Amino acid sequence: MNNMLFSEFFEVNKKEKKYNKILLIISFLIGILGLVIIMRLVEVSFPKKNLIIVDKNVIKKINNKKRGMLLDRNNRILASNIYIYNLKAYPKKIKDPLNTINMLSNHIIFNNKALFKKIKNKEKYEVLIKKNITAPQAKRINNLGIPGVEFVPVIKRFYPHKEITSHFVGHVNGNMIGQLGAERTFNNKLNSGEDINLSIDIRLQYIVRDELEKARIKYNSKSATAIIADLNNGEILSLVSLPDFNPNQSINPELNSYTNTATLNLYEMGSTFKMFTITAALDLSQVNLDTKFNASKSIKIANYEIKDYKPQNRILSTKEIFLNSSNIGSSLIALEVGKLKLKNFYDKIGLLKISNINLTEKTKPITPKIWGKIQTATLSYGHGLSISPIQMIEASSKLFNNNLAYKTQIHKKNKEETIEKTKFLSENTIDTLKYLMYENTLNGTARKAKLDGFKIGGKTATGEKAEKGKYDKTKLVSSFLSVFPIENPKFISLVLFDEPSLGDLKNYREGATGGKTAAPVTANIYRRIFPILGITKSYKLGPELIVDNKGELNFVSY
Repeated sequence: MNNMLFSEFFEVNKKEKKYNKILLIISFLIGILGLVIIMRLVEVSFPKKNLIIVDKNVIKKINNKKRGMLLDRNNRILASNIYIYNLKAYPKKIKDPLNTINMLSNHIIFNNKALFKKIKNKEKYEVLIKKNITAPQAKRINNLGIPGVEFVPVIKRFYPHKEITSHFVGHVNGNMIGQLGAERTFNNKLNSGEDINLSIDIRLQYIVRDELEKARIKYNSKSATAIIADLNNGEILSLVSLPDFNPNQSINPELNSYTNTATLNLYEMGSTFKMFTITAALDLSQVNLDTKFNASKSIKIANYEIKDYKPQNRILSTKEIFLNSSNIGSSLIALEVGKLKLKNFYDKIGLLKISNINLTEKTKPITPKIWGKIQTATLSYGHGLSISPIQMIEASSKLFNNNLAYKTQIHKKNKEETIEKTKFLSENTIDTLKYLMYENTLNGTARKAKLDGFKIGGKTATGEKAEKGKYDKTKLVSSFLSVFPIENPKFISLVLFDEPSLGDLKNYREGATGGKTAAPVTANIYRRIFPILGITKSYKLGPELIVDNKGELNFVSY
């Protein structure tokens, strides 16, 4: 009896313990759940300051940023995005195909027969009728209420200045990827939605292209190039390459207009190289302006003969060699400098390597494989070395930018960006060169570039094109490189014509020199851009004042 009672008691006690354990677990779980709820309520009531909640639509917007705009240096739009419309038809929804085509043909030009065949085919889900329809045109057609047709908006790159900025700004393909110019250079930044200010001034660009195009037609030249750059920082203010193209239209890469002649075409630049040769000789103290050279007869080196375009047939000073653009005199100066020193100088100013400009469309110069006595003589006046116009700007800038070390750029630089100075040319050499350049517009080959009231310095060049190992006098590359204002140069420019002519006949090409073509065109450009650049006319232009300073020339004013 007692054993049975004890057994029952033990069984009841065991069940109670089990129930208590279950209750304890349930209470624990309820407690944890309550704690979580309380913590969540606290979190909602008192949100963290650093908590960022990103909406899915925001993420989508971030991942699908529109391509950034290209702007000129004064924030004028050069390239932007616009909405255009593609017109589509849905054959299954069109009951009267003929009537649909008749209604559309009043507003859009297309192949009626081909389109009728397409929209009549009920097996097709959709048919593209016309791409790139403008918003006003789409609105007019949409107001007709034609069943079964629909406009689909698409984003397209728009270039408001058309041909004016084509080679500088470039263009994109159908996938919004930069193919040329600034669009290609800054493709990644633009695709991330960043707007970029380019160095170009659209006001200058319009003027330069206008004057250059008129001259290209007048001289019937194959192509024409013009560049204006800032000597203080290397920014390109204007770059024109003719012929050009409209980036808003379909582009055929096989056309010559697609080529940026300023950075891709290579030319033997001719007499502007005399400026480099004489600068090297002056800076190495191997000559001065009064050093005499016998230019009374041609120079013969092996089987090669060097002549002058307009022979002076007398002894010439360094100054006279520059002003008369004497090939004989320049060759004698180069030989005085020596092969190694001249080659080293050409290399330092960038004539022997590819341009530094941040455009992808550029090419390496064609340099001589052998650099002997003949090459030293002929390279002194630009024969035997082919460079691009932008390289001529870059190399010449190093002679007039007060030893500033920078790379030529197509974007507007940050004002806070510092530019280092390097000891390249002496101040005396720079002053002497500025004097020669100014004197050349007064009494030398660049007289047609002279503008009353303005001090401009420049050097003309006329290079003959080489074909089948011989130079052709009827195929010239005529150019004019100039700096202004010459007393304190701020800007540098180059105007170049490829095979210009002064008339309709073939023999007129022989006289189409840089002095007769590029120099007057440069003057026409300057008349229009000087007010924009803040260069004012001076009515008190005194004579040259040269002060002798311990045997060295010091040009105080011109």
